Amino acid sequence: MAEVKVINFIKRYGDVDAVSNLSLDIKDKEFVVLCGPSGCGKSTTLRMIAGLEDISSGELYIGDKLVNSVAPKDRDIAMVFQNYALYPHMTVFQNMAFGLKLKKVPQKEIQQRVEEAAKVVGLEPYLKRKPGTLSGGQRQRVALGRAIVRNPRVFLFDEPLSNLDAKLRVQMRMEISRLQRKLGVTTIYVTHDQTEAMTMADRIAVMKDGLLQQFDTPMNMYNYPANLFVAGFIGSPAMNLITGQVDESMEFTDVTQKFKIQLQGYLPSSVSKGAMVLGVRPENIHGDNGLNISSYSPISITPDAIEPMGSDSFLYSKIGDHTFIARLRPETHISTGQVTTLFIDRSKLHFFNPETGERITGNKQ
Repeated sequence: MAEVKVINFIKRYGDVDAVSNLSLDIKDKEFVVLCGPSGCGKSTTLRMIAGLEDISSGELYIGDKLVNSVAPKDRDIAMVFQNYALYPHMTVFQNMAFGLKLKKVPQKEIQQRVEEAAKVVGLEPYLKRKPGTLSGGQRQRVALGRAIVRNPRVFLFDEPLSNLDAKLRVQMRMEISRLQRKLGVTTIYVTHDQTEAMTMADRIAVMKDGLLQQFDTPMNMYNYPANLFVAGFIGSPAMNLITGQVDESMEFTDVTQKFKIQLQGYLPSSVSKGAMVLGVRPENIHGDNGLNISSYSPISITPDAIEPMGSDSFLYSKIGDHTFIARLRPETHISTGQVTTLFIDRSKLHFFNPETGERITGNKQ
């Protein structure tokens, strides 16, 4: 197989840099997800790796070979698109075999490779059917099978599940993860869905405005977001980010003077006092402290709305301009419009510089 090295990628359209100085070192057999909001440069990056977009500046290595000037068909990659890109007049077999025919692979080998790939993706009964008679999930499997038969060194996926319904997306992301582990092919996968990124990736590259924000494992990104953007992007519901001040007594107070929490012993040693952004994930807020856990600190809030989700409930309240979200156990009994006490786990707090947006690091006091 192959590792992929992206070195100082720049993609320029006129005076605008769609991708700026992006570097990624993707290991052999690794599953890497490029993630971020629309327009962040993730699909442009994928298309440069595929050879469908010129690289304005920078170098691309697949294995130990510099491939900037190599044609897409000679890069030994296979790409799966959002819209499947299937030929409607061809059967499933013909769609899967098309790339091999262009390469003049012997018919006997084509037959063998297509049948093997069809077995892997569960399409054996459908080889004689045309794409129009298949469901969305089956058409996506055809696109996967077409990529697999080529035995590429690298798989590229451009938001392949965005056209599927929610239940099928869950099923297909498990299928793709299983196939990638089974085949051991280096994979680069683009999505705007951070749930897909968290559940599928070995490592995630989060991008914003063409710039790489963080490149790390899903759990490191969840537990140690590099900046405010990553903190707000990774996690569902999103992390609560509250702007305020820490005083000499190590108490944090938000800008409305209504949210207060004592942080003595929980702040990084690099913080004495001053402005900061406090981050707390909704799942680290609890409806009670029946176990008398010392890191739990009470706060008083007035719920505006409660959404029962079955396995848990989402509580919404306002802290200044911020919508404060708590993810509570379903048996927690709270009423809207009434002041209630919740408990924040101070051992799970995050701290950010309000000017730079960067994470404040250092040992806890």
